[in-house]
Amino acid sequence: MILKEVIMKKASVFVIALLAILVPVFVSAEGAAEAKGAVPEIRIISKDFYPTDPDNLAHIANIQTAFKAKTGLDVKLTLLNAPEGSYPEKLNLMLLSGDVPDIIYFQGGDETISNQGMLADLRPYAEKSEWFKKAMLPFNVKRLANYPYIVWLAPPRLNTPAIRSDWFAKWGGKVPNTVDDYYAMLKAFVASDYDGNGKIDSIGLTDTGNTNRLDFLFNHAFGLTTTWLKDGSGKYVYSKASEFEKNKLAFYQKLYKEGILDKDYITTKWDGMEDKLYTAKIGMVVGTPGLVTDIYETKMAKAGKGDEYLVICPPAKGIAQGFTVDVSKEARGYAISAASKNKDLAWKILDFMASDEGQTLDRLGIEGIHHVKKDGKVALTEKFGSWYPRFSEVVGWKGPVDVLGKGGKESLAMAVKYATVEDINFVIPKDLAPAWDACNNVYKEWSFKFISGEYGMDKFADFTKAWYAAGGDKVTEYANKTLK
Repeated sequence: MILKEVIMKKASVFVIALLAILVPVFVSAEGAAEAKGAVPEIRIISKDFYPTDPDNLAHIANIQTAFKAKTGLDVKLTLLNAPEGSYPEKLNLMLLSGDVPDIIYFQGGDETISNQGMLADLRPYAEKSEWFKKAMLPFNVKRLANYPYIVWLAPPRLNTPAIRSDWFAKWGGKVPNTVDDYYAMLKAFVASDYDGNGKIDSIGLTDTGNTNRLDFLFNHAFGLTTTWLKDGSGKYVYSKASEFEKNKLAFYQKLYKEGILDKDYITTKWDGMEDKLYTAKIGMVVGTPGLVTDIYETKMAKAGKGDEYLVICPPAKGIAQGFTVDVSKEARGYAISAASKNKDLAWKILDFMASDEGQTLDRLGIEGIHHVKKDGKVALTEKFGSWYPRFSEVVGWKGPVDVLGKGGKESLAMAVKYATVEDINFVIPKDLAPAWDACNNVYKEWSFKFISGEYGMDKFADFTKAWYAAGGDKVTEYANKTLK
């Protein structure tokens, strides 16, 4: 009897152990079956495209529905919260930690990630695309060929000068053209009470942490027409280590000293720059043409500080006049994770957003909020001014209603008219990236010291010496081997 009980207990233990082994197998098989029929998920991270914004969630839902109607494919799009702080830096920390979404929007810092082999080569996808390839402009094609990890459909990302119309009228209504014209107008801004507050406290213009915006306005005038320039011996030199740069920095130093250039430009963020425009603290910005300029005008109107539109002006004329288009790579845009299990589907989303249906969603915003439909016609609402496309801004897209206002149209036309020079530049190779970062840090430090007046321009030779010592000699050597 005792022996029988022992045998039965051992058998029970065996059965329990067997079940412990088999149950997970059955559950796993069942889960696999469910997963097989599940809607694939595409995780997206993008600056200012937060899941906490109801408009963004509505937009994503509309895209999913329209994508299914257009392609017959189901997809679940999931927006991720962008890390707080500097987007490029925090994004890279997130990606390097191993949390890599399927679709990633970069606004700088992408080379660190692509150098790790973490981004997919998008050239084969673009080549076989149904809509994206048709929407690409010549400079997009060259950028993708040179750097195949990021795509971005939008007008050339330049910055065009835009002046408050009320200050422009008080100045005399003459569109500035030369460097001297701009100086005279901006000097009048700071010497006058154009904002009507009874004080002489206005600023001519500002920038956002560096002089990149100002450079679009003044680079060509000072002879800085491309990133790499040939010297008298026919060798390439970096433009920011040239005499042309010295002369431009001397001009900026003058603007800073006379209060024309905002003393706080080095710490000003993009929203701070815009706020100073809306509240009539500055008279001019150098901003992105098209949609962004439209947003400026909309917010100016809401602020109620003077007139409601901007006067769009050409880049300053001097040694040359124009804008330079860099074709070495996209400076910002969307990438796809090389480790994504749904790379093809992720690309199909980007491709769809370049189609007419995708553009209609992305450019018009949410029906009932940013636009309404009545009697078969589309009308934009007052809230449309706060909307911007989350994915693409296809040039030449013909929508049911004109989405650009006066400033947007004029700034875009100005950008196209003066975007006459293709940059002489290249993507820095991986082995030279640390040296190039060091060179850029040297420039940032010295350029502010020049502009702020801490250093006189007689120290420019010391700057170039420091720049070459930081790695500029190696990069320059590479430039002369690479550039034709």
